[in-house]
Amino acid sequence: MHTITNNYRDAHILNLGSGGERGPYLVTQTGVSPNDSLPKERMFVLRPDGRWVDFNAYACQGKPEAMDEIVFSTTAEVMTTFGKLFGRPQVLNLPVDEAGLNDWIERQKSGNPLEAAKAWATGYQERHRKKRRG
Repeated sequence: MHTITNNYRDAHILNLGSGGERGPYLVTQTGVSPNDSLPKERMFVLRPDGRWVDFNAYACQGKPEAMDEIVFSTTAEVMTTFGKLFGRPQVLNLPVDEAGLNDWIERQKSGNPLEAAKAWATGYQERHRKKRRG
């Protein structure tokens, strides 16, 4: 098990765009938090504020808008955030609702997770357009 880092080479940048669109982007890294007293491998996501968080803390919420705060609009935004990260990764410990997480896992079994991510991204793009229009 490796401890997560702030090095962009250790992360994966996923383009959640559909239909040839670019973005939104999700930045993930699988590993152990440097703060864990008992190492437990998890999938972390980088938030635009530069903090890493367990993906399950967002997946368990069951509402698409919750995921909006863990994506980047552009790859330039991703690289700007990585450029501000130094030293030990800051990991934000958010609660994980086990029942909500189990519901999310069940939904993934019954469908295609990639299609679910693309459907969420389409909703994200629409919500984002509405925000810009005010």
